[in-house]
Amino acid sequence: MQLKKVTDRVWVSSFEEERDRPALGYIYGEKYRLAVDAGHSRQHVEEFYALLEEKGLPLPDFTVLTHWHWDHTFGLCAINGISFAEERTEKELQHVLSKWNQDSEGKFKAMDEHIALEYKEQEMQVTGADIVYKGEITLELGNLHARCFHVESPHTEDSVLVLLPEEKILFFGDCISGEYPLWKVEKERMKALLFELEKLDFTLSIGGHWQAYEKQELLDILKKENGLD
Repeated sequence: MQLKKVTDRVWVSSFEEERDRPALGYIYGEKYRLAVDAGHSRQHVEEFYALLEEKGLPLPDFTVLTHWHWDHTFGLCAINGISFAEERTEKELQHVLSKWNQDSEGKFKAMDEHIALEYKEQEMQVTGADIVYKGEITLELGNLHARCFHVESPHTEDSVLVLLPEEKILFFGDCISGEYPLWKVEKERMKALLFELEKLDFTLSIGGHWQAYEKQELLDILKKENGLD
């Protein structure tokens, strides 16, 4: 895993297909530091934090989730500071917790070989967020804001975008892909997502499992891939 400097106040870790590890964002405000997503596991978080420490960067004070999926949330057990989840995300996490038993980890591993590899030498720990918000929240980090808000998406019902207005950077999690495990994209939901993306003021977009895209490049790709151009 590597840590890339995007701007003077924004960094992002590399994503990894083998263990289904998404890119994790790091935003440096004058008062507080924010991570975007909690990662796939305790080990994922620890490796991310080690990279931050190598750069002399403080650990995140806050972590915000883009959606409930395991690769973005199962690292909550190891994060520093306070976590934030939109109410739909927290509902999904609490549902997982309510059904959790001695067989649950094995079922997750059997579901996907990438999950099994991530948890080859560690145990799963599932937890909810510290603070739950409804629809939208803006975090004031110190001359830098993070607007976190729910958006309709073909990927999950609880998808959240994280917009940094001062940096003109958008973190979009996995919201541009179809629904797991078939990855089928519902076109009406993609249209709704595109409508929202077109309205937002950003120049660079960063997703969980993709390279960074400039705004128009992202819009063009989504329209072409989904027959909406």
